[in-house]
Amino acid sequence: MKTMNWGVLGPGSIAQTFAEAISQSEHGKLTAVASRSVERGQAFAKTYNVPTVYTSYEDLVNDPNIDIIYIATPHSFHYPQAKLCLEAGKHVLLEKPSTINTQQIQILTKLAQQKNLFLQEAIWTRFMPCLAKVKEKIEQGVIGDIQYITSTIGFAFQHRKETRLYDPKLGGGALLDLGLYPIAVSQALLGEQPNVIQAMGRVGERQIDESTLVNMHYPSGRYSQFTCSATGHCPNTMTIVGSDGNIVLPAMFWDTDQAHIYDLNGLVETIDMPHQVNGFEYQIEESMRCIQAGKHFSDLMTHDESIGIIQIMDEVRQQIGLQFCAEIEAL
Repeated sequence: MKTMNWGVLGPGSIAQTFAEAISQSEHGKLTAVASRSVERGQAFAKTYNVPTVYTSYEDLVNDPNIDIIYIATPHSFHYPQAKLCLEAGKHVLLEKPSTINTQQIQILTKLAQQKNLFLQEAIWTRFMPCLAKVKEKIEQGVIGDIQYITSTIGFAFQHRKETRLYDPKLGGGALLDLGLYPIAVSQALLGEQPNVIQAMGRVGERQIDESTLVNMHYPSGRYSQFTCSATGHCPNTMTIVGSDGNIVLPAMFWDTDQAHIYDLNGLVETIDMPHQVNGFEYQIEESMRCIQAGKHFSDLMTHDESIGIIQIMDEVRQQIGLQFCAEIEAL
């Protein structure tokens, strides 16, 4: 595999995790970062030995030395920024959630295919080898037939000094940022889209969903249910319940590196697959492999699945009355 030059758009905390992971890559090199803040961009570049700093996103996407751009900004900016990158001929690894609404991600996936470019939603969980091993165990029938999946994900963010999750102009709330994970993992394990969705949620004074509870029924007759919260500290575990046992993904289940398998009598196996770096390395390497192969997306997380996740969250938003401002919903 040839070396690929990466650019980062937005040097926030998630970009720092990305930078740590790519620093260990044999084939990926972080060569540029773009930030509206000169100070933040320079600080990021100094910490992670990035040779080029741009204060304009346009300058980054027009850099002829950049092969692929990792978009690490809040998701309210994902649609216009990903569109900017694709129109400039750049491959894109797009931090989750891909967009605010279904129409936005549909436009982006179509654009990527038209321009023969790689566009990948960066739901890191979907690329982790432990999740692949869990799927393998389920397919082998170790817990019998899946009956339902249940999970919680949430933190008491009100105790933190500041959080973008409380800003509706950034697409804040529990659903898009946290609820995406149980949807994405359920989608991976069940291999289908729900045909019935039931949701309840509390939209607070900040006009974000503080806590949301969702039941999803699938055509196969199986279920997945989850709670996501921006105000409650949850156990943050997932359990896949089967007819002959269950599999528990311990906290934090989306950072999947361990799973416990139980039969009718108790614990029978623990899968323990520590990350090589921090968990981001798998999606980085998979992105480069797919680009080399001329693919528009990874089979581990397809465009149809990214669209399906946003469709589910659109339906949940409608049921709980969660609306964002027209500016971030725009096409």
